[in-house]
Amino acid sequence: MKNKFPYVINAVLLSVVMLTGCQPRSSIPAQQNIHSQDGSFAADVSYSGRYAAVSSLYHGVALWDLESNGLKYNWYQTPKQQTFSLFNDGDENATADNNFVLALDIAHDDSYALLADKSSFSLWNIKTGQNEGYWLAKQSKVKYLPKNDARIASSSMYEVIDANKCQSPNIEQGERCEVVADIRDVAVSNYGNHILLGKSNGEVVHISKATGRRIEFLGHQQVLVDDDSGETFHLNNAINSVDMSPNGAFALSGSSDQSAYLWDTKTGQVIYKFQHNSRVVLVALDPKGRYAFTSDTKKQAKIWDLKTGKMISNLQFTSRQEIFTTARFSQNGRYLVTGAPTRKLTLWDVKTGKEQKEWLVTARKNSRPSSAVVYSAAFINSDSQIISESSAGLSEVWNINK
Repeated sequence: MKNKFPYVINAVLLSVVMLTGCQPRSSIPAQQNIHSQDGSFAADVSYSGRYAAVSSLYHGVALWDLESNGLKYNWYQTPKQQTFSLFNDGDENATADNNFVLALDIAHDDSYALLADKSSFSLWNIKTGQNEGYWLAKQSKVKYLPKNDARIASSSMYEVIDANKCQSPNIEQGERCEVVADIRDVAVSNYGNHILLGKSNGEVVHISKATGRRIEFLGHQQVLVDDDSGETFHLNNAINSVDMSPNGAFALSGSSDQSAYLWDTKTGQVIYKFQHNSRVVLVALDPKGRYAFTSDTKKQAKIWDLKTGKMISNLQFTSRQEIFTTARFSQNGRYLVTGAPTRKLTLWDVKTGKEQKEWLVTARKNSRPSSAVVYSAAFINSDSQIISESSAGLSEVWNINK
């Protein structure tokens, strides 16, 4: 499961500072390797534990072979002069200007990696190292407001004229094409056949690579109407986390609207709705179709049975709240491993929700107070060990039974 931290940083920063003083002493990993000298700001470990994709400021995205601890490729999100494919949206001559990858995912079968910054995404073949597509998120037609317009202080520098497309903007009147909904999380299916994007406006977009078919899931886009004025307004429905089944047929999305949905990517039909009492910040699917995990910003971190839609367990932790940044089920289905922005790497029993073991990943060098965000983790060696990637730029292996 890919890193979720960039979009919960404001919510947990205070908790990190408060909890650091009462943390147990750091654990000692069975193995440790440096993957980024200056730390990283996103990472994903593949389900098999064979690869890790690590995004850092100076080296783009590095793909590491974890079995040999060898650097396999360095990828750069949309290098300059690389044109985008736009699925018939926007400017076909658009080019990129940065490599700030905040979300990434490795397919369950280790075939492809998907990288994304706030407005674009790219697909990479792990076998060849070659890029197989750059795409720009859907653009909207906007009109920039005069500097003295009172609306600038209360909202943004422009008003949206057409949210769904941008055709023939009138430049003289201040019209432009802009990506107004940021990409917040991504997932990719086996063979790179399907791509899933979670966006800041509550949209979840499923794309079939071969045909370019798009389906936009709008279940999180709730609109309320004021009874007195009749004015409509949107709830805070930003998508914080997405996951997808290995075959791309099912998607799980979690939102600030306090809900998570499991839905069919062919029809957009909701299969289950998982309700919470606060913002859902992390979701994860068991690739074997047994379980789903959804967690919020307070006390609810639930494991669900995908055959019945019923809750199996709620993780039992003693702190007032616990925010998770990554989660993954073991291959045998007995355990869940979670990571947190407080250095915590925790093993849980799926059936009972009870904690089985806890480690602290190594803190980022020269950080004050000592801190690191656990971006991703996976079970390896027949579920006897866990391998993690953190913001310290370190890959670490942890023994479960010792």
